[in-house]
Amino acid sequence: MKGMHYNFKDIFRAARIGFSLQRIWINGLGLLASYIVYLVLTYVALLAGGHSLGSIWFKFGLLPCVFASGIPWYAWIIYVIGVIISLAIILMTNTAVSRAVYMVLREELFYTWTQAFKFALKKWISVLGAMVTFIFMIAFFVVAAIIMGLIGQIPYVGELGTTFLTIPYVLSAVLLFFIIIVFGVAGFFVPAIIATSDEDALGGVFQSFSISFNQPWRIVVYGAMVIVLEAVGIFLFAAALKISYWIFIWLFSLGMGEKILVIQSYALYIIDQAIPAVYGWIHSILGDVGNWVYLIHHHAAPPSVPATYAISSYMLAIFLIFIGGSVLAYGEAIGNAGLTLIYIILYQKQEKESLLEREDEELKEEEEEEGESETNAGTEEKSGEDNETISPNEEEDSNNEEDDAEKE
Repeated sequence: MKGMHYNFKDIFRAARIGFSLQRIWINGLGLLASYIVYLVLTYVALLAGGHSLGSIWFKFGLLPCVFASGIPWYAWIIYVIGVIISLAIILMTNTAVSRAVYMVLREELFYTWTQAFKFALKKWISVLGAMVTFIFMIAFFVVAAIIMGLIGQIPYVGELGTTFLTIPYVLSAVLLFFIIIVFGVAGFFVPAIIATSDEDALGGVFQSFSISFNQPWRIVVYGAMVIVLEAVGIFLFAAALKISYWIFIWLFSLGMGEKILVIQSYALYIIDQAIPAVYGWIHSILGDVGNWVYLIHHHAAPPSVPATYAISSYMLAIFLIFIGGSVLAYGEAIGNAGLTLIYIILYQKQEKESLLEREDEELKEEEEEEGESETNAGTEEKSGEDNETISPNEEEDSNNEEDDAEKE
């Protein structure tokens, strides 16, 4: 991209790059898919744990959680499976967004969201494989420590051997601590690493170790900048949508009168019941400022209304929830854009090479396919011209044959 500085100045582009229908759409689809998986399996876990559907809805609505719910171990397994699948979907979505951001930085402006998803699906083994590799590394140290602890129970030999090997054990614990830190870094950066450098799983693991060891302060400082940009971006986008919503209701109330206000009040009551925890979260974090981005107060149950009013209210509530989801999608887009920019900067600082200028395999394959298509089209056109050239000769030979027949 023109004007890249390869320093902290580039991080400020994250909010602008993330503010795109393409990036918000990609993140929105991924968040919706991961949320549906989490919602369904969490409800299944709570139902399997003996809770009734009505009690779950009354307590959690559309944001269920099993903590402090008192469920058996098999219900916990269902819940954990749902969380793992949801996280895997988010990782794949982040890879697609990072790929789209990378193409924008390369000024490949015709790169589509479907291409980004196809790339992420093609690289799913690399993305998830990198994370699984870290889990196996951590598990190796944990299992080894447990085994050495069991050996330490052997009389005389156990306690003496454990104390004698204290230094190697502590050094191993330091290494495990470092691997856990890198695992946390990889959770954020592996999608950007795969999307920009087209690495495999081991490449993603290696690059995660490399940037964590060689440039930790840049990760901390640049990461803090992205968090601030993401928080500010979410607040400003939510506030803009809230003001736009006020304008919408005010303008339509001039024509519809009380009808639109009744539908609005019923819709906001439905939102209160569907996601009861969000009001408390927003106002606990932001205080009175939360009025600019969410509901000003709780809404009481409306009196009986006609069926058309009720249907319209439910539809409005659903649309408002989707609009709220777009705010989260934009925040996620800022985060992914920022992480992609950070990795491109870190790579350039470390390798003295720009990822934006290196040859990309996907683009190379597309160029080759286009070249083959043009070659095939040229061959077919040439073949058609040859056929047209041969046709007059064949006609002349046919005329000669007819003259010979007449002479005979």
